[in-house]
Amino acid sequence: MLLVDCGLIGRIDALWGYQAGDAVRARIAAGISAEVLRPDDFVGDLGRDELACVLPVVEGAQLAQLAAEKLLRNLSAPMWLGEAEIYASPSVGIAVFPASADAAESLLQRARSACTAAAGLGSHVAFYDAAQVSGNSALVEEGRLRSAIADDLLELAFQPQFDLRYGQIMGVEAMLRWHDGTRELVSMRAAIAAAEAGGLVTKLISSLLNRALRNCSDLRQRAGLDLRVAVNLPARTLLDPELAELVERALGTWSLRPGRLMLEIGDLAVLETHEQARVQIRRLHEIGVKLSMDDAGAPLSSLFWLATMPFQELKIDLSIAHDWAVQPQSEGVFRSLLELVHKLKLDVVAISVADEAEAARILELGCDFMQADFKGPPVSPEEFITRFAS
Repeated sequence: MLLVDCGLIGRIDALWGYQAGDAVRARIAAGISAEVLRPDDFVGDLGRDELACVLPVVEGAQLAQLAAEKLLRNLSAPMWLGEAEIYASPSVGIAVFPASADAAESLLQRARSACTAAAGLGSHVAFYDAAQVSGNSALVEEGRLRSAIADDLLELAFQPQFDLRYGQIMGVEAMLRWHDGTRELVSMRAAIAAAEAGGLVTKLISSLLNRALRNCSDLRQRAGLDLRVAVNLPARTLLDPELAELVERALGTWSLRPGRLMLEIGDLAVLETHEQARVQIRRLHEIGVKLSMDDAGAPLSSLFWLATMPFQELKIDLSIAHDWAVQPQSEGVFRSLLELVHKLKLDVVAISVADEAEAARILELGCDFMQADFKGPPVSPEEFITRFAS
């Protein structure tokens, strides 16, 4: 059983309508039957983007692998829809009888599980592996996280950020913490995904911003700490048309200068592909909010167009090059990156700094700010005041 996710028909439906999607899907199925499968093989529809290919007789898993690779080559070729050249983004999952399952329904389910795993692989082909069922627990966890967002059960933890040039604390990053008995810190990406599933994105962002700014106000009034607060947001939240309004409203509620709020934006590719996201970035800049690039996976080519956007800061995760301090080539890359970023008139925040020796070295190289567990792990707002008020 080969389960194929074309990664195309849904996008065609959205751009050109369902009739166009139906036509392309029929064309794809016909091409697979004629150019990939054997006369006795079968291809059938499962959904808008999914096709199931049944190969009744296969002499070993290697032949199934070859069939999947042939499928990918066929689907990856350009197609024309009117005058538009379009490309699929296919993934193929393979389940073999009886090794993967001994019944038709189970075989299909496990081929789908393999297809989900294949989407995250460079080859875009995967055989069913029993370890893939761990995705089920992730689905359950997402449901529990969604309930926690709906019931407003997430809290904030603060991690200090230090100005390397002056040796003093200059801000905090607000992180989500979920006291559910299973884990503590929650990634913003996971929280946003769960919120999207339940239509709760606006509620989550509003709650997060108001909590962060309220605590920032408390730090100033109760502890004399006039710090900026950084909030990490995946770039797709910029597609929410209410984002700028939510930010402006929260700043007004807590009577804070816009410059005290730093929004750290990840997954920056969204800015390149969505005009709405670029509009929101410019709107946030007009409000006076500070903007930081926080995307360790952004390619160098992105810097050319990111340089035109109104960011003030770039975060660099040193854990990506864990040996940078002892490898001259790696340190040279870091030094060159610092110089480039400073020429773009951006500050640099280094995260995952290991110890005081690394902190001293990045200061020598010209790094501006630092955020590191050895200087202060994420703690509750009350613990933060106790630790840093003096």
